Amino acid sequence: MPNIFPVTVSLLFLLILSCATIKSDGNREDIESRLKNGARVMWIAAHPDDESMAGAILLRSSLYYKNPLYFLVLTHGEGGECCIKGGCQPDLKTVRGEELKKVAKAYNAELQHEYFYNAPLPMESFPPRHIIAKKWKEEKDPVIVVAEAIRKFRPDIVITFDPYRGFTGHPEHQLASRFSAAGIVAAADESLKIGDTKPHRVKHLYFGLNKYTVFRLIGGTDPSPVTEEWNMNKECAGGKSCRELLSKYTRFHKSQDNDMGTVRKLLRWIDTMYLSEYDPFKNPLDPYEEAK
Repeated sequence: MPNIFPVTVSLLFLLILSCATIKSDGNREDIESRLKNGARVMWIAAHPDDESMAGAILLRSSLYYKNPLYFLVLTHGEGGECCIKGGCQPDLKTVRGEELKKVAKAYNAELQHEYFYNAPLPMESFPPRHIIAKKWKEEKDPVIVVAEAIRKFRPDIVITFDPYRGFTGHPEHQLASRFSAAGIVAAADESLKIGDTKPHRVKHLYFGLNKYTVFRLIGGTDPSPVTEEWNMNKECAGGKSCRELLSKYTRFHKSQDNDMGTVRKLLRWIDTMYLSEYDPFKNPLDPYEEAK
């Protein structure tokens, strides 16, 4: 996750005043009911610390309901910064990989951590989204990577980012979303042979959305419509709320302490996770589409 969230007292004040208030569809079965009924959940992300933007609901599923949880993270984040005094040894990708292992253990999640290219900071120098997608495809097909993971874990729910802005504007967040959607479709394709795996149809795909108005001042918010609001103050474990545990577990990402410190400050004021349920079978997403 890039360091693009400078936090000041004034921004925090604006955040308190400007959180989106969007009503969800009262006729829709909500995600809490699905978690309560034992849903298997898969989180698909681009970077080792990305769960900091959706972790409360992942923790609710795995620690409170004891549901199986799977992390599929596509890069090791070697393009980021190192915030460890004395440096990241032997290199940043190794350090971030070890940090993510600790996070996955705390979340009680099975971890699949890939090594796709991670664009180096600063964010202004990132290649366009479709160029990164092509670079990933040159390494191996991300659609097949996602589809194979889905067939092996057989999730009921997949959670990822918004495909148009990706919470922070990061093109790799958008690609994680787009390859998730394409992988879900591929995983259900009975004509597609992937090793010895059997087809599996994911029932629900959710995008975790940034809908806090203050972020428009520093880069914008996700455009996808909200279908559900989820309260992060629900109980998770040990008498702690999911929001509290999410904040605590960001500390495993020591190499990313600048960003994680910002996340912890924001979490003092953020109570709601905004979700958009999406049907990739009716509305396919193209990872190689040029961003407008």
